[in-house]
Amino acid sequence: MIRTMLAALAVIAITATAQARDERFAGIWHGTLDVGAAQLRLELRIEESADGYTGVMVSLDQGGAQIPASSIGVDDGNIEVVMSAMGARYTAALEDDALVGTFHQGGAAFPLEMARGAFEAAALELAPGESEVIVEAGVHLAGTLRLPEGDGPHPAVLMLNGSGSQDRDVTIGNHRIFAVLAEAYAQAGIASLRLDDRGMGGSDATPASSPGELGADAGAALAFLRAQNGINGHCVGISGHSEGGIIAFLTPANSQPDFILMLAGQAGTLEETLLEQGEVMNRAMGAGDDVVEATRARQRAMLEALRASPPGEAMDAVEAAFVAHGIPAEAARQQAQFWGQRYVQEAAALDPAAAMAAFDGPVTAVFAGKDLQVLPEINTGRVLAARGDRATRILTLDGVNHLFQTSETGLPNEYTSAPHAMSPDALERIAAEAAELVAGCSR
Repeated sequence: MIRTMLAALAVIAITATAQARDERFAGIWHGTLDVGAAQLRLELRIEESADGYTGVMVSLDQGGAQIPASSIGVDDGNIEVVMSAMGARYTAALEDDALVGTFHQGGAAFPLEMARGAFEAAALELAPGESEVIVEAGVHLAGTLRLPEGDGPHPAVLMLNGSGSQDRDVTIGNHRIFAVLAEAYAQAGIASLRLDDRGMGGSDATPASSPGELGADAGAALAFLRAQNGINGHCVGISGHSEGGIIAFLTPANSQPDFILMLAGQAGTLEETLLEQGEVMNRAMGAGDDVVEATRARQRAMLEALRASPPGEAMDAVEAAFVAHGIPAEAARQQAQFWGQRYVQEAAALDPAAAMAAFDGPVTAVFAGKDLQVLPEINTGRVLAARGDRATRILTLDGVNHLFQTSETGLPNEYTSAPHAMSPDALERIAAEAAELVAGCSR
């Protein structure tokens, strides 16, 4: 559930009323944000309306997450765009028809200069067997349907990504994680559907208020997939990565998968997952007991603030909890604007064990040996305990991180520099496990 800078900067949609007017800011602006691990091409599109300004900032390299802005302010050639939902803001001055400024998030600051106009548009690349589709789930969800060779009907999987706003390919740096996984499934004779998250790419901007709402989206996508030409509607499962591994169990009763393949699936509560991540990542980076304990205290205080607050009203309490545990005021406010969201409150209340126990179909859970986000050993125990005597298979792949990339440390800073989007050996094993689940449909 860790939100890295890469995930947080995806695509930022802005809608706010300005306190002042300056028509020089209207239009499209583009620039590249250097966050060290990656360079992200951003476009800031600002429109003037009767009530102020509306705008959208698009990360072309990540497909695009949307964040409602708390304000857009202009004053004497300066602009401030505040993006509360991700705890971020962009401040800039208009100099020689360019925006020269700084992107702030989580206490960090990155220079960002933007020139007028848009980046040259890149053509959408579809692999053989791929087609663009739209799933109607109360919101429009854009995606790619990938069919294997042959007439079919083919078994299929709906691919669900982990936390953070992701495009359909789960693009991280130059790696297209789900695109290569979809190809591996196709080579195994399995069709797949991968979707832009809400607010990403071609999908609608409406944010989800709970994991259950994403489960309903998945149910609609399963129904869509079953109805497609060339698909065996009696053998359609879910391949869920990280948080997507638990969202797979939250589909409505009238549209459930025939099987579930969890990939580094989150099997613990949000509290358990965050506390475990915090400790192992701090240890992996060389931190001592004092840092580990301070991190744990902040996390517990934040989680307690979520529990004690009415739905959708946790931001102030979360901010106060961070300040009380040594986070500077501005950074605490920015962090609270993310961690205090209603979605996080609902995720913190979710019981993954109950969700896993309620699904009667077969489950295979594949964990990654060097995963520091979903720890393999402890989550193996959780899956087995929750599933009881239901059909369940568990395996752990050695030497790979949370994204199933060959890894030395398992730390997220290796995600963009890994030699492959996913380890070829891991792809082969995952596709084989999917094929085994598919074979069970006809037994």
